[in-house]
Amino acid sequence: MLNYISFMKFISILCVFATCTFWPCCLIYGFEFQFAPLGKSNKVEIGLETGFSGGMVRGTFPRVRGNINLQVEKPEEAKGLFQLDARSLHFGHYKVAGDAHSTEWLNSSAFPAISFTLHGFKKTRWNEKVLLATGYGDLQVKKKKVNFSIPLSIRYLRGQRRKIDGVHGDLLMLSGQSTVSRSQLGINPGFMMDTVLDKITIKVNLVGGSDKVRPFLPSDLFR
Repeated sequence: MLNYISFMKFISILCVFATCTFWPCCLIYGFEFQFAPLGKSNKVEIGLETGFSGGMVRGTFPRVRGNINLQVEKPEEAKGLFQLDARSLHFGHYKVAGDAHSTEWLNSSAFPAISFTLHGFKKTRWNEKVLLATGYGDLQVKKKKVNFSIPLSIRYLRGQRRKIDGVHGDLLMLSGQSTVSRSQLGINPGFMMDTVLDKITIKVNLVGGSDKVRPFLPSDLFR
């Protein structure tokens, strides 16, 4: 029995060595996951606490562009860029829908680009096959850039991209929620503070796709 176990360990090591010999980037670089090709699967929701409309008005960005580079063995080193078009933000409440794009708020015609630059993940831990982590980086709206962090649940689906758009690759699914100060971002910090409160809730549901399938290397992902 001992010889059999030793043999199987040897085979596992040999498989890893062979994979990385023919695919050397697998242990050095993480996979890049693009969001734009899976646009309809992505949504960023904005929540504004108000003194009307039941106390909350919600808006959505229907599409997300950008990418995230993730090495499963070292999630702390993840890097990414998430881009939104301010002009696409839509609120269900007619008054907020108009004000949101005014010069006092987003001024979306002059500053259409909203971005979040991911510097890495912290507080990472595996809950079975779900990676729990806090993403942190810089959120930029108009000319304001602030530190921003968001707790995330991250799922890695090996080889599942083909089911969505027919491309041979993996899927990375991220979901989470956080808050940021509206006045800190320079979004109408003045005369409407009594009707639209300062806290903005940001909720994300994102799906990124890679253009290759990750090999079965030793990882908490494949326990």
